[in-house]
Amino acid sequence: MQRRMVACVMLMASVLSSAACAQDLATEKKTFELPSYTTVSGKTIKNVRIGWESYGQLNAAKSNAILVTHFFSGTSHAAGKYKPDDKVPGYWDAIIGPGKAIDTNTYYVISADTLVNLSAKDPNVVTTGPASINPDTGKPYGLSFPIVTIRDFVNVQKALLESLGIKRLHAVTGASMGALQVYEWASTYPEMVGKAVPVIGAGESDGYLIAWLDVWAAPIRLDPNWNNGDYYGARSRSTGSPWR
Repeated sequence: MQRRMVACVMLMASVLSSAACAQDLATEKKTFELPSYTTVSGKTIKNVRIGWESYGQLNAAKSNAILVTHFFSGTSHAAGKYKPDDKVPGYWDAIIGPGKAIDTNTYYVISADTLVNLSAKDPNVVTTGPASINPDTGKPYGLSFPIVTIRDFVNVQKALLESLGIKRLHAVTGASMGALQVYEWASTYPEMVGKAVPVIGAGESDGYLIAWLDVWAAPIRLDPNWNNGDYYGARSRSTGSPWR
């Protein structure tokens, strides 16, 4: 009987612990700023702003940081919710949090938007990209925005980490395009990477992938409002109203 009671107590403790782990993380979008950034190709972008989020606490030695790099169409919203009534948490919420695979009781998790983040119309995205205003012209960059590479994404992330006093990461992990950033981190700044954990990402692009990228881009180029990417300030051919 006593053994059964102990077993029941242990089971209830386990359930309560799991419930506590299942509670939503609360997070907020922060902004990292650089007066300017020079791309790998030598072009300068002024007034760079990058959205980022964090989960957990950075320890005194600043040695427990894990960087999460996001996939192509994603954002830095890797886990948690901005508000309790948000319908959906961050995309990797299943593995980031107290007691989860990436345990925020142990690690300080950082996730940053990539430069030129695609989700420009998401109100929580503040990152500089083609939809941002070019300070030299007062108009959106459009296709005049400099072409950037995975190395540029990583260089901006490195600047963010350095602003926080982080000299070495416990790990870098990310899925798909995030995995490409993991490879870049490990090859370019190996002294800063404790562990590299790429997820579903190939080390290089082959002809098959390049062809598919062209197929995916075709509907954008065929849009009657495309105007070689210069949507801004033009009128929609389908409605006649200003394009925004």
